[in-house]
Amino acid sequence: MARLKLKRASNRAYYGIITAIALAVLILVNIIVSFVDFRVDFTSDQRYSLTDSSIDFLKSDTILTDKILFKIYLEGEFPAEIKRLQTAVRDKLDEFKYYAGENIQYEFINPNKGSIEDQEALKEQLFNKGQGIRPIDITYRSQGSSNIIEVFPGAVVEYRGVTVEHIRFLEGGQYRLDARLNDLVQKGINSLEYKFMRVLAKATRNEKKKLAFVHGHGELGIPYSQGARRNIEDSYIIEDITIDGKLNALDGYDGIIIAEPTKKFDGKDKYIIDQYLMQGGNIMVFNNPLEINNDTIRRTGKTHSTRKRTGITDLLFDYGIKVNEDLVLDANYDIFAMPGIPKGFVNWYFYVRAAGTDHPISSMVNPVKLPYASSLQFVQTKNKTKPSVILTSSSNSKSFGNAPLLSIAMESQFGENPIFQENPDDENNRLMLGGMVEGEFESAFKNRIVSTYSDNPNSKMLDRSTAPGKLMVIGNGTFFKNTFYDSVAVPEENTYRYIPRLPREREIDELFAGRGFGNFEFFENCVDYMLGESTLLSIRSRTIDLHPTDKLKIERDGGFYKFINIAIPLLFIVVMAVVVFIIRRYKYVKK
Repeated sequence: MARLKLKRASNRAYYGIITAIALAVLILVNIIVSFVDFRVDFTSDQRYSLTDSSIDFLKSDTILTDKILFKIYLEGEFPAEIKRLQTAVRDKLDEFKYYAGENIQYEFINPNKGSIEDQEALKEQLFNKGQGIRPIDITYRSQGSSNIIEVFPGAVVEYRGVTVEHIRFLEGGQYRLDARLNDLVQKGINSLEYKFMRVLAKATRNEKKKLAFVHGHGELGIPYSQGARRNIEDSYIIEDITIDGKLNALDGYDGIIIAEPTKKFDGKDKYIIDQYLMQGGNIMVFNNPLEINNDTIRRTGKTHSTRKRTGITDLLFDYGIKVNEDLVLDANYDIFAMPGIPKGFVNWYFYVRAAGTDHPISSMVNPVKLPYASSLQFVQTKNKTKPSVILTSSSNSKSFGNAPLLSIAMESQFGENPIFQENPDDENNRLMLGGMVEGEFESAFKNRIVSTYSDNPNSKMLDRSTAPGKLMVIGNGTFFKNTFYDSVAVPEENTYRYIPRLPREREIDELFAGRGFGNFEFFENCVDYMLGESTLLSIRSRTIDLHPTDKLKIERDGGFYKFINIAIPLLFIVVMAVVVFIIRRYKYVKK
């Protein structure tokens, strides 16, 4: 009996010592961890982590020197899709706050709180005449009735007491609780880091780089680029210049845009552009070498395309990009308005919905509408440059002749679902519609300098690049043209003001027929990349792989999974109880 008591006391002491050691180790580990600052993201797509460039920006003591406040208007009861966006926004801002500390502040606000008058005033302020947060109306069914919920998926950002930006997590419009909304939410979550970092970069930027629109060769007029300019005017100094043979015309500009030229470039202007590139310049050429008159098509149903013969394509060829004098037909197309026919439009295969590639400029952008696009090719040169494809047609597309005839009768020939290739799914059928080369170039005027400058001591011709440059070419010059927007002259400012129409009290991008095109965003990405906004570049190509809930599967198999969730834990407890009972019975019966 005494031996049994001694053994029990020994066991109690043993287990007591083991428990004390375990507690001591646990406490020690917690103390050590409290002094070590680390985070581990086990997700395959690193969805809870920021890119290195963002972390460096947020941790810098010299960039973000004051508090910035994000007012998020996503507070309230929402469907699961919007709730997921709400959670993602909160998590992302917590991650920003982790690195930037108290300089990042945020609050969630419910725009549907307060009196009706206060709600309406706030929503009008948020909408900001279409330039702020655009609301989305979500239609859903609940308990046999149809309901609509209005959501303002965005944020107002204030820095040093001033509103610096409105962020749209989702674009405005009308949606249902379906796959389309799921895709929209996924894209919104994918772009959160970029949108937050873009605002931070804008708010803290001390110096702006200079961008010039080149004129003098029939380029796109100033009134027609107001929509695109508005998106970048807070980030860059934008000027309009005419080269006019002046050697220093492009000095001091970080990038230049040549958009839709229609007149010939003389040798002097091409030489100045060439020498700008040799000095590490960044050139964007948006150009279709063919001219098409839409008014003629609407009046007669057809038109001949004509060659512009501007000479700029010869210069681009010397740098490694050939612009073909063709038009691309694509099965991924948009419509062409024809008021004179019963349905009011025709399926217009020349309005290409261009697809992005894995390049940071276009990887996260919606399809870019290119009205009349020419295909491009890379050509072999002696330049030490790196080529990149930026935009392509679909795999069901083809090049349509040199200076072809366009006719609305093509719709009856090809129909709503045209087949332009024997194997429409073959990715090799894709045509390049946008590309770039970057690196060191050899002058197109090497050994053939323009006579005007050959004896000019100020010309100081460069045979090859003294610094790496970039050349981007898009086979269309009007993809950002705001033809269908109001752009009115302001004489006292000697400029034009971009004023979008607001049909049905909501801004609808009439240029894009209300569809989800990424034209303006693509233009903005082009400028950012070409002018070296490196903080934002690594973020754009990043994707987060979300797996939306399969609602049909839930309806079909929901009962089974509920049973599994309840039964398995209970079964586990019963099994463990039986095992413990058997062990104890065996142990003490044996004694």
